[in-house]
Amino acid sequence: MGKIILARHGQDEDNARGILNGRRDMPLTSLGVSQAYELADKLKLSKLDIEYVFSSPYQRAEKTAKICSSFLDVPHVVLECLVERNHGILEGHPYSDIPRLAKAFREVHGMTYVLEVEGGEGYPELYERATNALVEIREKILELNIKRDVLIVSHGAIGRTMEAVHKGLGHERMFELTSPKNCEFRILE
Repeated sequence: MGKIILARHGQDEDNARGILNGRRDMPLTSLGVSQAYELADKLKLSKLDIEYVFSSPYQRAEKTAKICSSFLDVPHVVLECLVERNHGILEGHPYSDIPRLAKAFREVHGMTYVLEVEGGEGYPELYERATNALVEIREKILELNIKRDVLIVSHGAIGRTMEAVHKGLGHERMFELTSPKNCEFRILE
């Protein structure tokens, strides 16, 4: 098995407006489409040997993944386990509402992270889901007999949490990792 490369989707409409989207299924902006092509180009020019692209079913991630898979001329598979964190009652609200609506939040690396919110997925649950997602990804790699690298296009919270799981950081320490920017990729080694 090769490397797993985690990438966040391109900018979507909620990102552009400073809205917390979570499970909202918003399309890419024109900038997000451009970012996806830039990501595909960077990956093609890299020394990575991508054989497959996996993605979340949300259109912002799926469109980014389809651009990459087409550009790299490799298959694309959608995995439900890659959906973004559920932000509960905060979904659809501006980031500025986090202090008012979240039961608990934390500011790190210039970002405000929701620790607890009504109807939302907490970090312990997200960490468990990310652990299970990595197991499912590895099982899919074996099932498809993938020998080279795999690009995973997902979202900020689930992607950062999978990175934390891979590095052996518990959910309490995952804030040591910065949130990925749109179409930023990170290699799990």
